[in-house]
Amino acid sequence: MTRYGFVLAGGKGMRLRPYTQVLPKPLIPLGDETIVERVLRSLHDVGLRKVVVSVGYLGYLIESVLGNGERFGLEIAYTHEDTPLGTAGALGLIPHTVAPDDTVLVINGDTLTTLDFGALLDWFESTGADAALACAEREIVIDYGVVTAGENGRLERIDEKPTTTNLLSTGINVFRGSALRLLPEGRVEMPDFLQSLSRSGHEVLCHVTDELWMDLGRVEDLAEANRMLAEGDLR
Repeated sequence: MTRYGFVLAGGKGMRLRPYTQVLPKPLIPLGDETIVERVLRSLHDVGLRKVVVSVGYLGYLIESVLGNGERFGLEIAYTHEDTPLGTAGALGLIPHTVAPDDTVLVINGDTLTTLDFGALLDWFESTGADAALACAEREIVIDYGVVTAGENGRLERIDEKPTTTNLLSTGINVFRGSALRLLPEGRVEMPDFLQSLSRSGHEVLCHVTDELWMDLGRVEDLAEANRMLAEGDLR
């Protein structure tokens, strides 16, 4: 059995403009390294050696910086999307021959997390599931009074600034090689693929973590991550 890492690094990073007009989002600095370099270091630290990086927008810059992965202790191969294939469709371009019992860890190239990928993979492989998604709980506060109206518009209740707890997808997913063989051709988004697996009777599990997880797709989130690094809250 072989473990593979798959890093999605092909997006345009529209929410990080104007920075991403000259750099692809994964190459935005995070402390003294780039976002994607931190992701790769995390993969190496848990023993992964074969990693595929999916590139699109300004992909040649990512390839120039990362190279063949030797300086990270990794073997990096690249996939290239001539047309956008979606967050799951890009998996169909993996250049390796992935066996049915192999495991593929998929992560977005703009993710900051302290999640132990090794523990995640150990857990997943022990379950016998076909796929899994790492999830994080978040409280959402609505800054208004939420009204519930009944029949004929009659007021039933008003909840002032309610707080709800939601389970969020972190964009970190794990697949058996056998599950990837069910991936349709063309553009496929990850939520659609995961739900199609589940609906067709394959076991898809949710792994809830309370570890740090941030999507660095917004300027304010990137600034907060750099602040945490500068103050020693992250290493």
